[in-house]
Amino acid sequence: MSERVLVTGIGVVSSIGLDRESFWAACLAGRSGVTRLDTPWHTQTGVGTQIAAVIANYGAAEAGVEPRLVSLVDRTSLFALGAAREALVHAGFEIHPDPERRGQCTVAGVDNRRFATVVGSGIGGLTTLEASHAAWRETRSKEGVKRYSLPMLIPNAPAAQVAIRFGARGESKAISTACAAGTMAIGDAWRLLRDGEADVALAGGAEGVALDEDAYALMGFDRLRTLSRRNDEPQRASRPFDRDRDGFVLGEGASILVLEREAHARARGAKGLAVVAGYATNCDAHSMMQLDEDGESIVELIRRALSVADLGLETVDYVSAHGTSTLANDKTESLALRKVFGSRTDGIPVTGLKSMTGHAIAASGPIEAGAAVMSIQSDLLAPTINYENPDPECDIDVVANAPRRQRVNVCLKLSYGFGGHNACLVLTRA
Repeated sequence: MSERVLVTGIGVVSSIGLDRESFWAACLAGRSGVTRLDTPWHTQTGVGTQIAAVIANYGAAEAGVEPRLVSLVDRTSLFALGAAREALVHAGFEIHPDPERRGQCTVAGVDNRRFATVVGSGIGGLTTLEASHAAWRETRSKEGVKRYSLPMLIPNAPAAQVAIRFGARGESKAISTACAAGTMAIGDAWRLLRDGEADVALAGGAEGVALDEDAYALMGFDRLRTLSRRNDEPQRASRPFDRDRDGFVLGEGASILVLEREAHARARGAKGLAVVAGYATNCDAHSMMQLDEDGESIVELIRRALSVADLGLETVDYVSAHGTSTLANDKTESLALRKVFGSRTDGIPVTGLKSMTGHAIAASGPIEAGAAVMSIQSDLLAPTINYENPDPECDIDVVANAPRRQRVNVCLKLSYGFGGHNACLVLTRA
């Protein structure tokens, strides 16, 4: 590998905090973003799950965009725009209105031809699709359909909107590999920078489906029997690796990281928050829904990612797990970690951040990667809340219910998606 790739900025929009600082404070406080949903679509339709980790009251001011833009983008894209803006400011870039392009900006200090955007979304603009399709079906008139519904709902909209907003004319693409999409977006951006194809990249994921107006996304997961039905205890429902877990909790949000070639960052006096040292991806080729229960694909994934980073197994001192809180996922992930690290597994702390944020689909990996970078910065590990009864089939060192102080030099961020898509980032101290 040639030049190192640094993380120089983080932006987060989540159910537990609408910006990076409030999100991290909520993580360390062990705060859950899960709430009870009480619309007729949740309470009068037979849907078994009536809880989700939703984001309310997020608009133009929070995203840093003009009010007119809110009606022209799906909330998935709005989350991405807000997270991208925060990440750029955190990285020390100056953002100026473009005098020649209404509603668009220029980012000082970067050649826009070498400014890339890679943003994942597993589902895309489902809320826009549902609202427009319902109006069309009900009235059989185009008048009730949003004029820009098609470009609002397509899965590449978040990546395109971020590139347009910030004038990024380098490679721009969307990754749509379900729950692994955001982590893969960071990995693909890392490859661009590593190979000299760009100097700066905005990379991450966005998803805005937990609060769709007719609960269609929640209903779909409910039909698959993957969701928790702990409706009377919303904040205790998501419990990765706990013996009494009964499914995941749907979430939403976005996280965008600024990745930057080290020489470019140093030249402008920017500080590296962490290093993306390695990345690997593979596929179980087993099932559309379930991990291959022997965990061998994850074992190979971790070994390959560390090999790319030129690091040994003995260097890993923290794992940010996928940790969905489903019976099969947590068991398989735990088995794979034990197969990889053997007796060392007992001393490698593991965090399941979805215990607080819910499962934000494509946004979950980048949200967790952002938290991992903040752990590297602060020497504090975020807890896995609701971990009350250890599961003997999840024999790992869970950071349970309270932050843990520990120096982190090498962290693994793991993500898996429907269809067997697996991804692993190796994050190290800068």
